Amino acid sequence: MSQSQADDGRPEDNSIEKNTVSQASHVLFGCMMKESLTPLNLEVESEYEVGKGPPKLDVLIIRRTGARWSKAQLEFLPDGIRQSNCKHVILELKYTESINKTAIFQTIGYLGSYLRLKQFKPEKVCAFIVSSKTPQKKVLKQIGFEQTDIKGVYHSKDCLLSNIQLISLNDLSDAPYNLWIKLFSSKINQRLSVLKRILAFDLKKFNIGLVSILIKILKFWNMIGEISMQRIQKDILYESDGISDELAAWFLSMFKPEDRLRGLQPEDRLRGL
Repeated sequence: MSQSQADDGRPEDNSIEKNTVSQASHVLFGCMMKESLTPLNLEVESEYEVGKGPPKLDVLIIRRTGARWSKAQLEFLPDGIRQSNCKHVILELKYTESINKTAIFQTIGYLGSYLRLKQFKPEKVCAFIVSSKTPQKKVLKQIGFEQTDIKGVYHSKDCLLSNIQLISLNDLSDAPYNLWIKLFSSKINQRLSVLKRILAFDLKKFNIGLVSILIKILKFWNMIGEISMQRIQKDILYESDGISDELAAWFLSMFKPEDRLRGLQPEDRLRGL
């Protein structure tokens, strides 16, 4: 079994289902970043158009207008990005794919296209490959990337790759500012742990758009068979310290009854009502 399969059980194939999962994950990732960062005076744009027509890049662009990240922005920006001084940040999520040379070449192309179209100097733009799966050590060696002083963040000493960093979601710390992006990590237990910590916050303080995206992410997990609603309710909402019955009830009220009850045992169905 490969390292990536050991992480999450996702098979390495080229099926239509895999492409559908990848597309859905990109949409959810983009929506999550928009809902969390746009209210904080950051511009967030997905599907950046190259030239005057198709194709569009399957990436996310974060633009900062201020001289540095604000305190409020840093509460949502994950490691790697939060330490960057670039005003323009390109994010490319790899949810079903593993990191390899092709991924690096693709990101170089995205970065070059953006620099050319905007006529920016290279130091104004950084690119981050956000990997759901843990990169294999032999692949990191092949592409010339090594661990930085920040857990889960990798860079290259090659001058041509100095504007590109790799973020391994499985390896990021559990600092509060890393939690939301780690919802897209490949390790199931890690995602459940992250979800538990997010739910322990006062979700009612977050904007309703961000909470709505969280609901959609959980439905996505359930739909593709990665984490069932039954497991979320049992392991997180009903048997977890730090989450009150009131919060659990409020959170479940945001799901349709059929979504909440699907797959539950009869005794758990009564509890979920």
